[in-house]
Amino acid sequence: MLIVARGLSKRYGRDWVLRGLDFQLEKGEAVALLGPNGAGKTTLLRVLAGLVRPTSGSLEVRGRVGLLSNPPAFYRHFSGLENLLYALRMEGRRTDAQQVRAALERMGLPPHKPLLGYSSGMRKRLALARLGLLNPEIWLLDEPETALDAEGRGLLEEMVQAARLRGGVVIATHDRGWLPQVNRVVQL
Repeated sequence: MLIVARGLSKRYGRDWVLRGLDFQLEKGEAVALLGPNGAGKTTLLRVLAGLVRPTSGSLEVRGRVGLLSNPPAFYRHFSGLENLLYALRMEGRRTDAQQVRAALERMGLPPHKPLLGYSSGMRKRLALARLGLLNPEIWLLDEPETALDAEGRGLLEEMVQAARLRGGVVIATHDRGWLPQVNRVVQL
């Protein structure tokens, strides 16, 4: 088991976003979180990533977690290469510029172009490259298909399948196109 959560609840002021949720993720599994806006999908990902503490319940996470959030956080004046090298260093990873360049090339991104010139789809591809280079056991993806074109969506699906083989994946989405690719759906 990579993640075991029992009775997770999260309250913001008077509003319950999550209430008494049981959740688990096993190795090799992909789980889709479905629900309308405000149902708690992003909050659950943030709790699983350790960015937000639950109001109540218990959570056990076994493995390194990587979160792809919206919008991806980068430095606008840095190039794609500089952003990835910086992100890897901040995670305490030894970096190899050639490996980073190869990841950028795979994603179809220019290494030296400042992010000011990137489209939202290019920024999403850069975030996927960062997650791939960090190589966590548990991938948490918040609406990962947003802003991606067909080629980017294909790259995303390949990366999700590879991540699933190494660990597990949780996808918060409105896109029912993910359903054939997941083991289980959690309706929020």
